[in-house]
Amino acid sequence: MYTLFSESHPQDVKRVKRRKEILSLLFIGFFVVTLVSFAPLAAAETTDEGQLNKIVVGMFEQPDYLGPMMAGSIAAWEFLNWMYDPLIRWDDDWGIKGGLAESWEWADNGTQLTLHLVHNATWHDGVPFTSKDVNWTLFTWTWLGWWVAQTPRIDHRNIRCPDDYTVVLNFVESGYEDIAAWQAAPPYWYWRASYDNTSVEVNKEAFLTGLTYVPILPAHKWDPLMWRHPVWGAPIGPQWTPGGGTGYGVYDENGTWVYYGYWAYYNWDGISWGTILPPYNRSDIGTGPFILKDYVVGEYAVFEGNDNYHWGAPAIDNLTVLFYANIETMTQAVRAGEIDFCETTADFIELLDFGPEVTINEVSSLGWQALLLNQDWVTANVTVHPNVIALSEPAVKEAINQAVNKSKIVSTAYLGHARVADSVIHSELKWFDHALVKRDSGTSEAVATLEADGWVLNAENVYEKNLNGSMKTLSFSILYDSGDPISDKIAQLIKADLEAAGFDITLQKLDFLTYTARLLGYEYELGLGFWSQIGDPNSMAQYMTSTSWINPTGLNVPRVDQIYKEQQLAVDTAREALIDEMQQLIYDEASICVLAEISDIEIYRNDRWEFPADKTVWLSGILSMWNWESWLDATPVPPAAGLPIPMELVAAGVGILVVVVILVYWRSRRG
Repeated sequence: MYTLFSESHPQDVKRVKRRKEILSLLFIGFFVVTLVSFAPLAAAETTDEGQLNKIVVGMFEQPDYLGPMMAGSIAAWEFLNWMYDPLIRWDDDWGIKGGLAESWEWADNGTQLTLHLVHNATWHDGVPFTSKDVNWTLFTWTWLGWWVAQTPRIDHRNIRCPDDYTVVLNFVESGYEDIAAWQAAPPYWYWRASYDNTSVEVNKEAFLTGLTYVPILPAHKWDPLMWRHPVWGAPIGPQWTPGGGTGYGVYDENGTWVYYGYWAYYNWDGISWGTILPPYNRSDIGTGPFILKDYVVGEYAVFEGNDNYHWGAPAIDNLTVLFYANIETMTQAVRAGEIDFCETTADFIELLDFGPEVTINEVSSLGWQALLLNQDWVTANVTVHPNVIALSEPAVKEAINQAVNKSKIVSTAYLGHARVADSVIHSELKWFDHALVKRDSGTSEAVATLEADGWVLNAENVYEKNLNGSMKTLSFSILYDSGDPISDKIAQLIKADLEAAGFDITLQKLDFLTYTARLLGYEYELGLGFWSQIGDPNSMAQYMTSTSWINPTGLNVPRVDQIYKEQQLAVDTAREALIDEMQQLIYDEASICVLAEISDIEIYRNDRWEFPADKTVWLSGILSMWNWESWLDATPVPPAAGLPIPMELVAAGVGILVVVVILVYWRSRRG
């Protein structure tokens, strides 16, 4: 057979050469197509292993503030949950377990609590965590009244630290200091004569669960901005000294607070400015599982896994959060593999196909969606909102609650991924009042309520009435977030319900940040809002007090204020009765029209990350202000042996093969 290559047969040799060229072209084409097809696999196999431990989370809501004392949004507390540790954490069944406190014991009479701290925690800058940090945080938290539901009974003058890992708390009638306290309305401050060192027994469950909401702060970073600040802080010694502050007192070398007296300025909040406003250099470091490395408001945040975390290093090396202006774009980003995780809404999981590589995790969200009726008509500005005063009329509030069809909202807006709700306490918590007495509802019932109170239809078929010498009509706007399509559906349904009952309703949708500022500043008439809660009712009871800065509507029910204080000291059965009474009072007051308990719907790429199954079923899901262990114990999924070939690469490969075939054909024709 080797004679084919002999010079004695030149025509045969020419044919063989041409065949070899054709075979070479076919081989090259096959090689190129194969190379293109397996490019994703080659890339996955050569990716640096550290990059495989990056997770990208999409967020629609943005943190309003990263300082724990002022953080009000759910997103902010989700960030804080990654960055900081509290003394006590929730367990899987809404019981409690240790956080920075590994154990504790109560005095027999319930007036004193001894906390034993973990020994191996460090701040993100490497400084050891000690009892001084706990002392500083609880003292400052109580004195200044940050998130006052958690610590008002701590005697801030009598916190003891026998050693670096032990803290002793004593409980009194009121732990707040007697100071000038700031308020939003003129004259902007009032004298807070609150301190009362009468020893009291606190409800143990209420106090310990409240500590889940108190991040412990680094004294070595925050103290120089506050008590030791050169202007706003404490003086250098017992006497006023040039260049020293004008403050209340100082920590001595043992970390014990030495009290000097009342601060000279009326604006007591000045002591907080160093931790609240720029240009003060507040360090957002904690002891938590993730370290904040970069944050650009409205764009992204980057966290790094804390390799020295005292509960063990997280598998996530890099946690990047991207902020989205609307939920649809964010949801599509998970489908396309651009991000790994986000929360979404019912309409998208009903209408879109996500494929097997995306897990849909649906659980109850620990909170409620409500129609809010503004009761703070002074702040709302009657010039801009001339009819808002009518929303304080009991009959008007009652009629609005009667007219709204909650069942239709659940079935139409949420597509069944929610349930009708009436109480400010979630129905899956043990504190929910199953005996809540409810009003009759419907359009005719709403009309009857208004007409019985003297409201009359005008020429435009809108009810009106003379209130204090001025004619008011039931004409209101509903404020809501433009980026959430479900909010738009809810607003449309409520508009139709209220107009059928003689109201005139306009819709006002705003971007998320503007909407939130208007809602929390009481610059609205009617508004859609979601309020979350923790597993114990103490925080919700505080939200509903007349002086709470996070009161949803500015409601003012004196008995609710009393219940908030009484339930902190009541024994368990009496406390349950008080919380039931609070739920009924708020329902009857009617400015918070609770609409639904919604599902928390999360989607994530299971081809990249898996979360522990026993943590995904928590109320409010994986991404919540309580569920830290899901992120600590998340595990990366190794790349599959054969990755799906994107259609773009298949098309490219086919195109190359077609070109090769044409070349082969052309070459063969020439021969």
